[in-house]
Amino acid sequence: MKTDFGELSRAVWCAAWVVLCVAAVASATDDPIAFLKSHDAEVQAVLAEALADSLPPAMREEIKKHINAAFDFRELSRLALGDYWEERSPDERDHFAETFSSIIREQNFDSFSRYYREGEIRYESAEVQEDAAVVQALVPVRDEEIEIEYKLHRVEGVWRIYDLVIDGISTAEGNRRRYARYIEKNGYEKLIVQLDKQLARLREAILSPPSGGATED
Repeated sequence: MKTDFGELSRAVWCAAWVVLCVAAVASATDDPIAFLKSHDAEVQAVLAEALADSLPPAMREEIKKHINAAFDFRELSRLALGDYWEERSPDERDHFAETFSSIIREQNFDSFSRYYREGEIRYESAEVQEDAAVVQALVPVRDEEIEIEYKLHRVEGVWRIYDLVIDGISTAEGNRRRYARYIEKNGYEKLIVQLDKQLARLREAILSPPSGGATED
């Protein structure tokens, strides 16, 4: 396969975030596709107010609030740590969930905003079983279409996304395997230190003027 999966996966994540990033405080619906489409329309309205490609801080914060409401970051974090989640104290879980979710938001923000103006996600079908749902979609990336599954469940009566499966590969599983390997080698304490540093670098890059040099990952 010619395409670099890491880069492609990130591009698809960015496309997926476009639709998931807006969370209507709106009434819960039984149709998860309608839920996703309503968010699509709302983020378009927010971005349409921007006078340029770069978004002012207040608008960035508004979109981040929508992201918070669309995703179940607590469940994303629990799945990312796997069995290690149960070993953590309540304070450690809170710390990990806040850092992990902030990294996801900051890392993908500019890319998914750009993609929103150019890309389009096509929803194919939805399977709903009580408080869980899987939505199948096709995402255009470069000259091909990528299959993506949105996994959702209801939290307090409202749909929330907790995993994306890209071309058959679960992002939750990928995070769990990566973090498990790191913890086995270096321990949890070193992992959270590294994640805190990564988040600090991302935030510093946002606050730095555009004329500044490139930041390393």
